[in-house]
Amino acid sequence: MTCQSIISPAPTVLDPSDTVAKAATALLAQSYATLPVVDGQGRFVGIFGARELIGLLLPRAVRLGNDLGDLGFVSDGITDLSARLAAQSGETVGKHMAPHQTVRPETSLVEALLLLYRGDAFLPVIEDSGKLVGIVTAVDALARISGASE
Repeated sequence: MTCQSIISPAPTVLDPSDTVAKAATALLAQSYATLPVVDGQGRFVGIFGARELIGLLLPRAVRLGNDLGDLGFVSDGITDLSARLAAQSGETVGKHMAPHQTVRPETSLVEALLLLYRGDAFLPVIEDSGKLVGIVTAVDALARISGASE
């Protein structure tokens, strides 16, 4: 059996030229933690989600991988973090998107489940051309396998 049997239609997709503000609005409206990013031809180019948004809130030194230990000395409050996010809201998704593991429709179901088990709650499904054809999520896979989605 292959992924084809558990593919869901892609949720809202983002374009690399979309702004961070537009992406944040889409994420919150769709209640997704992550959305796929596709180019003008519908080819998958990366992901943008809550993780990337949260990264934009962190001090640059932390994002660069510097081990600063306890960050209790950073006194940023909600107002400071909101201002930091607002300052970056006009930047493009393409600047902040992340690469992500993908699968193909013919990928075995067990292989997809293993990827989901290892931490990917969302797998973009792409054709040989790179075009996004849908997604596989842990919740959708479990619902279909258990018969709850029928």
